[in-house]
Amino acid sequence: MKVVVDANVCVSALLSAKGNPARILDHVLEEGPHDFELCAPSQLFPKVEEVLARPKIADRLKWGPVRIGLYARRLRLAVTEVPTGDQEVPSYTGDPEDDPYVFATVLAKASYLVSGDEDILGMEDPPVPVLGPAQFVRVWEAGLL
Repeated sequence: MKVVVDANVCVSALLSAKGNPARILDHVLEEGPHDFELCAPSQLFPKVEEVLARPKIADRLKWGPVRIGLYARRLRLAVTEVPTGDQEVPSYTGDPEDDPYVFATVLAKASYLVSGDEDILGMEDPPVPVLGPAQFVRVWEAGLL
């Protein structure tokens, strides 16, 4: 089963090592077998690097550019990139930076989009099932995937 995650989940996983985003990412970063495959649009990887390099976050994690780059490369190995080609990304949310995640979920025919972003979580009539990290973990742990 495919599950799309956004940059919010990937960054939150680092900020709270025992939180639900960390549980999701840790599952796919470990040796398999995996209950689900994480996917994301290509925008995920540079966005995660950009957010982690922000002084407030980099200082909190005590990470420099090398460590940030290593994490981004590790994500690239664990998260399947959903190619969008030259297709125009439709507008789904109030934030054009969030729309590629919804579009990737549609293109990949993923079962869920997991996000902590309010623009994504607050979509009216989303074209795909959207869950927050805690909701996804509850579904996963209940064996409903």
